[in-house]
Amino acid sequence: MPTPKSKKNINSNSETNPNKSKASVGQETMDESIVWTGESSNQTKAQKEFNDALRKHKETLERSKEIEPLFQLVNETYLNVVLPELNKQKQLERERFELMCSILMEEKLSFGKMQREFLRRYLLDMCNDNLTEDPEFYTPFRDQLETKFEKLERIRYKNQMESRIKQTFGMDIDLDDFNRTQFDSDEERESHEEKYRDFREKYEEYRAEYFRKSKSGFKDKKKSKAQLDKEKKQLEAERLLSTDINTLFKNLAKLIHPDKEQDPVLREKKAKLMTKLSGARDNMNIAEILEIKLQVDELIPNQQTDVSFHDTSIKRFVGIIKSKIRELEDSIRQRFFSHPLMADFPSSKITKESLDVYLKRVKLDNQMVTKAYQKEVDQLTKEPKYIKEMIKELQSLGVQF
Repeated sequence: MPTPKSKKNINSNSETNPNKSKASVGQETMDESIVWTGESSNQTKAQKEFNDALRKHKETLERSKEIEPLFQLVNETYLNVVLPELNKQKQLERERFELMCSILMEEKLSFGKMQREFLRRYLLDMCNDNLTEDPEFYTPFRDQLETKFEKLERIRYKNQMESRIKQTFGMDIDLDDFNRTQFDSDEERESHEEKYRDFREKYEEYRAEYFRKSKSGFKDKKKSKAQLDKEKKQLEAERLLSTDINTLFKNLAKLIHPDKEQDPVLREKKAKLMTKLSGARDNMNIAEILEIKLQVDELIPNQQTDVSFHDTSIKRFVGIIKSKIRELEDSIRQRFFSHPLMADFPSSKITKESLDVYLKRVKLDNQMVTKAYQKEVDQLTKEPKYIKEMIKELQSLGVQF
């Protein structure tokens, strides 16, 4: 690569080893982070910050690639190990619930008044928590566990909500049917969705309008002078950054526009670079534009772009690169920690070693929960009076009604 014209030109620090061949220098340029020319002692503070930010940007990109196999490991563990355990727990929980209801309602044991009421309320809460997921199983138990007063209150609340829906949307809705999630066939599910489609559409419009008005009301509040000044500075910074990026974009576009190239091989390479350059400009991605600049310098070394910016411009570049780093880091965190298996991961730093330890613990914890459910089901089946020990344990844990 030709020797840079000045220390403020953006280029690769390839001249540090004069014994390297031109080809190897070119490869290094493509692989390594962009740096400002000149010895470290001659660089301005802004130039050093730019180098550091761009290196961090590359490291974060590499990190996002390294994360993918770790995410696959999490997903495979969830599907192949944890989910089967959760399904066993769900089935055992139903068996446990059914046994407890049977002991209570068939009066297989004598209970004190407070014990009986505690157990009834505990089972009714379990029933209500699971009703939406499995109404066919839990509804008959709810009807048996409820007192007359509780049933009347539930019906009164349901009728009240249906009346509000009628007033707001002009539609009659059966909330019990509307909230149903289990269907015998896909045709039944489609029929259910069709039945309530108009209501769902009106409800979404209502929500959108509500949030629009709320947002509008918030915007109508008078802004302070400090807020206005901050917004003005942000707009000016964005304008200047856009100017810098557009200047660099135009200089590069002149060099690599494929329509002006006669050589078919070079024309194809320039077309690919032009597509990348346009995308980078549209996304205001200064890091990518500068990387493309190095590729252009390597492709056509006799027509290098002489790009020189003041420190204020360089600082704006640093700002946008750092924002890209934050976006990448946020996307990594969101991808990982939105997974149901990662809710209790103890560290924000994910490594193969820490993940292996965590997944092993999750697997053992779920197996222990399954065994605990199985033990209670076995105990209740063999010896119904075990339920009294369960009541004492629940009360000692602070369960109240």
